[in-house]
Amino acid sequence: MHLRILFIIALSYVATSFQVSSHRSMVVEKPQIAADSSRITSPVFFKKLNLNMIQEVDYHIDLGQDYTSIKITTSAYSSVQLSFSSENNTIDFGTLYSNDVVEMPPSFRVFSSPTRYITLQSNTSTAIELEFFYAPPVQLQLPANLKNKSNCTKPPTIPQSEWREGLPAPKPGRKTTIVKHCIVHHSEGSNTDTNYVNTIRNIYLLHTESNGWDDIGYNFVIAPNGTIFSGRDPLNEGDEDNIQGAHFCAKNGGTMGVCLLGNYNLTSPTTVMQNSLKDLLAWKLKKEELSTTQYFPHPDAFGDNLGTISMHRNGCPTECPGDSVALLLNTIASETQEIMDQCNGVVSVRKPIPKYKQMIYPNPSNGRFYVMIEAEANIDTYALKGMDGKRIVMSDFPANFLIKTDISSGIYFIELFSNEVPISSQKIIIR
Repeated sequence: MHLRILFIIALSYVATSFQVSSHRSMVVEKPQIAADSSRITSPVFFKKLNLNMIQEVDYHIDLGQDYTSIKITTSAYSSVQLSFSSENNTIDFGTLYSNDVVEMPPSFRVFSSPTRYITLQSNTSTAIELEFFYAPPVQLQLPANLKNKSNCTKPPTIPQSEWREGLPAPKPGRKTTIVKHCIVHHSEGSNTDTNYVNTIRNIYLLHTESNGWDDIGYNFVIAPNGTIFSGRDPLNEGDEDNIQGAHFCAKNGGTMGVCLLGNYNLTSPTTVMQNSLKDLLAWKLKKEELSTTQYFPHPDAFGDNLGTISMHRNGCPTECPGDSVALLLNTIASETQEIMDQCNGVVSVRKPIPKYKQMIYPNPSNGRFYVMIEAEANIDTYALKGMDGKRIVMSDFPANFLIKTDISSGIYFIELFSNEVPISSQKIIIR
């Protein structure tokens, strides 16, 4: 009988010990608190935390103060699935990747409301790096009238001094550039978040505190309600639209970056957002005496031709600014040109540049695949690019549409050209 009681007690202890061991509690160093404990006197804008996680163990972390966004990365390329929750947010980060310094990593998320207590769990034991950002709230009156007073003038914007209030200042030293390419991006963030000021403030902290850049990477940021935020601060060294940014995979010379807040892989930008984008592009191209149909070599005289209105994906290995924007961009460019024509007193009705139907089959492939596109596209050459953006193959487009290559396994981009003008860029996986 005594042995049975001891066995039950021992079993109970083991169960309790296992349950306790499946949880870890951590407290991050707290910031300076005022004497009356009612406010933080010196908030921490950026905090980095390295964590060695054990598989399926819950990590309960007290961050010591509220934070408004997070970035999580892992040192390994293995498939790491992370569960994240807090008192206000449940976030699916998908598969974590190594810490590449890019303008908008997929593991960066803005919280729906300030967050102090979080819980993490990983499907495998792994080392991760947590980065937290805190953008104090500001009261900012957004403009009621977003339309230009006259066509081709600069549309109204929220200046940097207003949306950046209370945040660390950008580093001095600006580099100007002669812009020939307006590059369209999307932030890959939430399409339901309406606190656009908070979002751009957190993007600014990501770029300056985590990436170590001197300023936010984009020249302009456009919210779904049509509000345009001025991006990189010229610091009295040039026009803000000619300040070289950090948004085009280290090929930023000659470009102006415009970021659309939200994720446009499956959702189309709002009409007012598109209108603001067209007004901004029309002003910039008119100012530089360019048209929407021109192409110039980029990033140098020996580079690929790039349009005056282009997407992030046209020059870098990314899906940005999303498939929905890709489908709309020819129409946006055509309607931007209409605005510019009206500025010049030209009355014309331009038809949108067609978006050709196309398909790659099979994809993934073993290096032999068909690239199908409408005959009206008049494709004469194609190129294969690696994930680093470097061209690997350039050849005539085959009459039977069958492309054969012996390049190694990996993810590539195939670009189609007509008379040296890029028509299409698609992703192909070689196994």
